[in-house]
Amino acid sequence: MKASRLLTGALAVILAGCGGKTTAASDSSGVTEPETVEYACRVLDYYDYSQPVPYSDPVDDSYFSDVLFAGDSRMGAMAIWGELEEAQVEYVTSLNLWLIDSMPLDDHEDGSTMYDVLEGTDKNNIYLLFGINEIRNSEAYFDGWAYEQYQSILDMLREKNPDSDIYILSTYHPRSITGLPEPALSEHLDWVNSRLEALAGMNYVYYLDLDNGMTDEEGLVRTEYVGDGLHFGPTGTHALEDYIRTHVVRRDIYVKEVCE
Repeated sequence: MKASRLLTGALAVILAGCGGKTTAASDSSGVTEPETVEYACRVLDYYDYSQPVPYSDPVDDSYFSDVLFAGDSRMGAMAIWGELEEAQVEYVTSLNLWLIDSMPLDDHEDGSTMYDVLEGTDKNNIYLLFGINEIRNSEAYFDGWAYEQYQSILDMLREKNPDSDIYILSTYHPRSITGLPEPALSEHLDWVNSRLEALAGMNYVYYLDLDNGMTDEEGLVRTEYVGDGLHFGPTGTHALEDYIRTHVVRRDIYVKEVCE
């Protein structure tokens, strides 16, 4: 669904003249002449941006030629193990959102940053996986700058590439993460993901809930998907690709033009 969405809420309505019909009209001499009456057209967007992206029929490989995957080292698994050869994958190990415009990208020698890539992309489908390196901080600390920094990134993307579809990926629940034992890990994940979901809803972008497809009955990322408790190996990367492939929002399903 394109970013020039004409949206002011989860259900957007735009009125415009989009056609006409001819009716009879009489002038003062009694002669009947045709009169054109314009139709009123409404573009209705039925997608609920407050909810995670639902299951959809899988897209084919051609979709990924217009995709940018951008994120931290978790996204790096797609560059190492991924099979979506048409997609562009960019990542920064230990990416800090506050330093997104200064930390150099992995596998680049020109010193370019994640911000450079996002600012310059012309891809129509942009997937963002940020937030894990801010998770050890307090809730107030996260709200004080990480949340606002993420918002500024979305603002920039909207300005530079207004026709793109943006997907925010949730922070899936790792089996373990250094320096943040349970129950603090789960507590921090809950409020990080609540902020990410809220950002998606407020900005009319899409929210992919990875915990819905990548975790086990305990709510943890599946053991076979990760080698160190956090980062995907080959099996986990392919499972992530399959999940993304089957959770794509199609404009023709949710956006309709109605003329009356």
